[in-house]
Amino acid sequence: MPWVGRPRPGTPWGIPSRRVALTRITTLPVMDAEWAGDGFVLPPAASGSDVAVGLAVGMRRLAVLGARESWPPERALELPRTAGLVALHPSLGCAAVLGPGRIEMVGRALDGSPVDTPARAWTRNTQALGFDITGEGLWTSGVQDGRASLRVLDARTLSDVAGTEAGLELGAPTLGEDDLDGLHEWMPHPSLPVMGVAVSLGQEGTWLTFVERGATGLVRGAAVASVEAPFYPAGFLPDGSGFVGVGGTWVRRWTYPEATLAAEFLLPEQGTLATGYSGLVTERAVLVAVEDLLEAGEWYLLQLDPASLRPVCAWELPLSTEAVTSVHLLPGGFILSPEDGQLWRLPDEVLSAR
Repeated sequence: MPWVGRPRPGTPWGIPSRRVALTRITTLPVMDAEWAGDGFVLPPAASGSDVAVGLAVGMRRLAVLGARESWPPERALELPRTAGLVALHPSLGCAAVLGPGRIEMVGRALDGSPVDTPARAWTRNTQALGFDITGEGLWTSGVQDGRASLRVLDARTLSDVAGTEAGLELGAPTLGEDDLDGLHEWMPHPSLPVMGVAVSLGQEGTWLTFVERGATGLVRGAAVASVEAPFYPAGFLPDGSGFVGVGGTWVRRWTYPEATLAAEFLLPEQGTLATGYSGLVTERAVLVAVEDLLEAGEWYLLQLDPASLRPVCAWELPLSTEAVTSVHLLPGGFILSPEDGQLWRLPDEVLSAR
């Protein structure tokens, strides 16, 4: 049976609570870049690598900021005016861009020369675009005949990977009325050509399907169906042995590749606390954004042990839930407020805490 825990009765947490200071970095014009969603693009990252995030700094500019770098970053990609979806390559030097009727690569290849991959005509319904950790597979997910569907392209040629031309149907209910195509999110494995593909349909739930890119095409793996309990796929553990999901009232860890529930942390039932559906998985901790809705009216980072999900510490953030209504925890220890684009960096004491 998986371990299931919650704070002890009589306290909101039952664990140590510490106040931390945030370093404000900048304010991003997130509303100017529709391709960036909430203002950022995440590349797949290998265990132990220097993590970085792609940040929208204009309608056509993607800045790449590393965990230890100062602002403004030295790396940036210029995007076509027609960009609709953008996927940042794990090399951080180039990106795939999907616009009306075409898909193309921009930036520089590994040898530093400009990428010369010919653009490809593209008319398929596409909700998400992303690379796996190898950088060789460019994954697309969308809706085909009312069902969530997945395809993979060869990143060097933008041609369909053999065996994927017809698309692979994902484990999600029928989609497609009006704009209800679902929220499609990626969870790339840190060392294998495996992608976790999550489709969330509002409060109906989240369906997460694992797919491996093999020699003869796509191989469907285990799946997680969380009916009437949507969650955010926060990421794999660095060794790839499990993955974490953050729901509205819980945090769960499953094993990989079995997708068996291994641990769960439940928030108190007093109705005063809720997660922001935002989590960050590191080697030492699982960090989860939690809001105190009725008492202090502040944001916390709930630190959980990555193996057991037992609570370790509640880091109090100097952010009011009235002024900052949602946050994203980003690799490298960044916190982004998507409403106004404010970007902060967590102190080392949080990122290095055990």
